[in-house]
Amino acid sequence: MKSTTLGAFILGLALVGAAALLAHTTGSALASASTATTLASGWNATRTTVPVTVDGVRVPCVLDTGSSAVLVSPAVAQSARLVASSGTFELAPDGRTYLDQHTRIPRLGVAGHALSDVPALISATLKGNSALCGYDFFAHFPTLIDRDRQLVTLFPASSALNRLRCLPIDISPRVPLATVEINGTWISHIVLDSGMAGGGALWDGLRSQLRQPLVSSAGYEARPSAVEDGFACGASASVRFSQGAPSASMPICTEQQRPDGYNGIIETNLPTMHAMAVDYPHHRICLSLTGSTLVAAQSRPSSNGSSAWARFNQSRYAPPR
Repeated sequence: MKSTTLGAFILGLALVGAAALLAHTTGSALASASTATTLASGWNATRTTVPVTVDGVRVPCVLDTGSSAVLVSPAVAQSARLVASSGTFELAPDGRTYLDQHTRIPRLGVAGHALSDVPALISATLKGNSALCGYDFFAHFPTLIDRDRQLVTLFPASSALNRLRCLPIDISPRVPLATVEINGTWISHIVLDSGMAGGGALWDGLRSQLRQPLVSSAGYEARPSAVEDGFACGASASVRFSQGAPSASMPICTEQQRPDGYNGIIETNLPTMHAMAVDYPHHRICLSLTGSTLVAAQSRPSSNGSSAWARFNQSRYAPPR
């Protein structure tokens, strides 16, 4: 989920009309995008960011596979003079809804490439100079995230992806759904979320299907708000992204309702994740990771408290007794 991670369960957002789902390229840069373009990346907690321009306004954008749209903060929208139109509701992982506004970005630029007339949302959960690069970004820019070297490559060569372990994904809901192994059981309809920090969430209805039960960490103290919102946290889970891949351990919460309608959401920003390629044109995500017995993100991720995931993580993490 997201700590905003600025965005994490901002999935399944409804945009007006099928035409609004498509962004048009400008110039010949994307039309002949066979040449890889590499740029330096940044960090937002454990999430990767790239510098983009929103109609000329420079913004660090979180590469967020868990977001079904491009989102910008009200401050960015004001600086770029974006025109807000109708409202829509954002379902956040804390179980609450927030009113966002539809807009269109005249020109979204990154590393010399550009998209024009991009549908986006002005998100009330984002603060300051911030944005989320979600589905519409990845649909036009196949992306290789090299977390070790803090580099991002747009339009990576097939040879680079072939060195990674690739798994098929369903992107029909505008977020990547995969089948992953959780505590010894393969579970489908799990969102692979690069915009999330702090672990994952699983539908409580699947708990009984796990070959190895979820066990809460000793000394974990749940916040009252988490209990009220239907979260049960404090456990860790072993996650394997594909057959033969090393497993990773991460904190996990369960929810009484399916997280945003899916069986679960798993973060990909693990200490053992060295690289990740988002290849929506070929319906796959490719990973390079090593095994580890360490649980990812034991401490609360750094955050400006500006998003739904920040609120979510504040409810799920509590100091030990």
